[in-house]
Amino acid sequence: MHAELSRYMESCRAGRGSERTAVPGRGSDVEEGHDGVVRIKVEDEDPVDLPRGRDPEDAIRDNRFRMFPCSLCSHSFTTQAALKMHAKRHQLDSREKEYKCTEYPFRVHNENNLMAATQTRSKSMVWSYFTSLEDGTAVQCNICAVKVSQGARNAAKRNTSNMWGHLRSRHKEAFEEAHKERMVQQSIAMTASSESTLQQVFDRPAQWSAADTRSKTFDRLILEMIATDVQPFAMVSNVGFQRLMSAVEPKYILKSENFYRTEMLNYVHQKVVEKIKGLISKENAGDSISFTTDCWSGFTETLMSLTAHFIDSNWKRVQVVLNVKEMSDSHTGDYIGCMFVEILEHWDIDKERVLMVLRDSGANMIQGMRLVDMPDLSCIVHTLQLVINDGLVAQRIVGDILAKLEQCAVHFNHSVIGMQRLHAIQEELGLPAQTILQAVPTRWDSSLHMLRRTLQQKRALVVYASEYGHFVCPNAEEWDIVSSLVETLTPFEEITLEMSKAKSSASSIIPSLAVLKQLLQSQRPNTRGIRTLRSTMLLSLTKRFAKVEETKAVVLACLLDPRFKERPFSSDMVLSKAKEWLGEESNIESRRTNTPETTTEGGDPKKPRVVEESRSLLDDIYASVLCSQTEQPVAKGITEEIECYLREPVVNRRSGDPLEWWKQNSVRYKALSSMARRYLCAPPSSVPSERVFSTVGNIYDDKRSFFGGENTEKLCFLHYNLPLLEWQY
Repeated sequence: MHAELSRYMESCRAGRGSERTAVPGRGSDVEEGHDGVVRIKVEDEDPVDLPRGRDPEDAIRDNRFRMFPCSLCSHSFTTQAALKMHAKRHQLDSREKEYKCTEYPFRVHNENNLMAATQTRSKSMVWSYFTSLEDGTAVQCNICAVKVSQGARNAAKRNTSNMWGHLRSRHKEAFEEAHKERMVQQSIAMTASSESTLQQVFDRPAQWSAADTRSKTFDRLILEMIATDVQPFAMVSNVGFQRLMSAVEPKYILKSENFYRTEMLNYVHQKVVEKIKGLISKENAGDSISFTTDCWSGFTETLMSLTAHFIDSNWKRVQVVLNVKEMSDSHTGDYIGCMFVEILEHWDIDKERVLMVLRDSGANMIQGMRLVDMPDLSCIVHTLQLVINDGLVAQRIVGDILAKLEQCAVHFNHSVIGMQRLHAIQEELGLPAQTILQAVPTRWDSSLHMLRRTLQQKRALVVYASEYGHFVCPNAEEWDIVSSLVETLTPFEEITLEMSKAKSSASSIIPSLAVLKQLLQSQRPNTRGIRTLRSTMLLSLTKRFAKVEETKAVVLACLLDPRFKERPFSSDMVLSKAKEWLGEESNIESRRTNTPETTTEGGDPKKPRVVEESRSLLDDIYASVLCSQTEQPVAKGITEEIECYLREPVVNRRSGDPLEWWKQNSVRYKALSSMARRYLCAPPSSVPSERVFSTVGNIYDDKRSFFGGENTEKLCFLHYNLPLLEWQY
C-alpha cells in the first residue's frame, strides 16, 4: 500500500493535476490539491491535512489514537500529560476570571474550582499583616500602609517574598512572630505529608498542639540532646530518628530542622544565659573571678573563647564557658583588648572583679591585656613546652636520634605490609602488638610518647631493620640516650597533665617549678649523654619563670594552699612580701565592709586520711621541697591567723583537697579564708579555653559546615553549661 501511495504522490508532483485515488485496504480516498497538500478522506471523519512527503497511513493512525480531547478547543491528544500541558495555554488572567477568592489573591472559572483551591491551599502567616488591593498587583501593609509588590501581574507567578522582606526590614517583631508560626505550619505539614486510610485516621491518637506544655517539653529535650551530644540539627529529618520519636510518643509532632536551629536554640540559649548571669553574680561567685582566653582560626571564621573560674559560696570550684565569639577584624592587640572588655560588659562583670587572665604567649594577646589594664599571666603549660623544645634542639645527638625514630614511625604509618610484618615479629618475641607512634611538631609530649613506645618495642624494631631494612635503627649508645630522655621528660609530662586538670589551681605553679629545677640540677647515672640538654632546660626554665615569684596572685595562691604554704618559696624575702600583701588585702577588705565578717558553718579541722601509695622520683623531690623550714617572724595586721596557719602541717598533696580544708576551717581563719577563696580560683594554664575549640571543631563538620559564628557560639555555650546547670534552667 505504501508503494502505491508513493507512486501516486510522484504522479501528482509530475503535474498530473488533482484526482481521486482509492487507498488500498482503507476504503478511503486520497487527493492532492493545487496548493500541494495531500487530502485524505476517511469515512465519517473530517479530512486530515497531510504535508507533502508524509505517509498517509501514519496520519490516519495518529488521528484515531488521539483519545484525550480538550474541552475548550477542538484539539485532541494521545496522552493525558500532553492534554494538561495544553490546558495551561487556556489559563486566563485573574482579572478575567469570574470567581475571586476572599482569602487568597487568585480567581477561578467556576465555583467548584474555587472550593477545591481554598481547601488545598495553605494560607501563609504573612497575610495577617497585609491586605490585597483591587488591582491585584500589590498589597498594602497593615502596620505602615506601604504598598508592596507581589512580583508579577499574573496570579500564578505571584509570591510573598517581598512581603516577608518588608516585615524583616521594617517590622522585626512582627516578622519574628510570623516566622515562628510559619515554622509550626511547616512542621505540621511535614508530619502530615503521607496519606492515611480512614481506619488509620480513627485509630490515630489525638496529637498535641504546638502550644501544649508536653509538646514544648519534647522540643526542649530534643534541643538539649543536640547541644549536649554535639549532634547535627539535620538529625530530626532522619527517618530513623522520626521512627524513634513516633514510637516513644505518637502524640508529639516532630518539628522541622529549621525550627530547632532558630526558635528553640534562641529560646534555650537565652534561658541559660540568664541562669549563668545569676551564677557569676557577686552573691554567688564572690568578688574575684579568673579567666582563660584563646583564639582559634577555622576555614571561614576566627573565634575567641573566654572561660570564667571562681569558687562559689559552698567552696566548690566552678568553670563556666562564657563566650566563643566570632572575630570580625584583624587580630591586633587593640581589637583583642576591646573584645575582652565588651564580653565583660555583656556579662555585667566589673574590671575590679578580674583577678587574673591566663592567655598564651602571643604578642597580640599580651598587648591586648596590657592595653586594657588587665592582670594577666602566660599559660604555664605553653611555657614549659618552650623550655622542653629549647633542650631538645640544644644537643645534636638528641636531634639525630629523634630523626631516626621519626623515619621509623613514618615507615610503619604508611605501610600496611610493614605493620603486618612488625606484628608477626612482636608476637614471636612476646611483645604487645602496638603501633609506632609518630611525633607532632606542635606537641612536645608526642615526642615523649614516640620515645617511650620505640623503647618498649626496641627488640622488635632491631629485628625488623635487620631483616627488611627501610630505616636505620639507633645503636646501643643511642638507645641508652633514649632511655635517659624518657626518664628526664616523664616528670614534665606528669606536671603538665596535673596543671591541665579542671580542678588545678595557680597555687601549684611555684611548687612545680621548684620540683623541676631540683630535678634538672641533680646528677644521676641515667643523665649521661644528655647533660647539655638538661643544663639548657634548667637555664631556660629559670629565665622564662624569673618573675613568677613577683606575681602577687601566684605567690598568695601558693601560700594559702594548705598543701604547699610557704615551703616552695625560693627565699625568705618572698614569704615576707607575701605576708605584706596579706596585710594589705585584709585592710582593703575591712574598709570595704566596715562590718564584722559573717562566718559560714564549719567544724574543727580534721586531718585527712593519708592513703599509702607507691612513691616515685617526683614524690621524693616534692617531699624534700615541702619539708619543714625555720619559721619566720610575722607582720602585724592578721598576725595571729597567719602564724597559727603556718604552724599547722601541710595537707597531703595527692589526697588533700584545699577547698574542703578551708571550708572546714573557715571559722578559725575568718580573714584568711576569704582571701583563700579569692586567690585559689585561678587556673595555672589556658587549657580550659583550648578544650572549647575541640568542641568547635566537631561542630564545623561536613553536615554543619554552613554554620555561622553566632550559632556556633550558642551551641558551644550550651554544650558546656547545660551539664553544669544539670539541665535545670
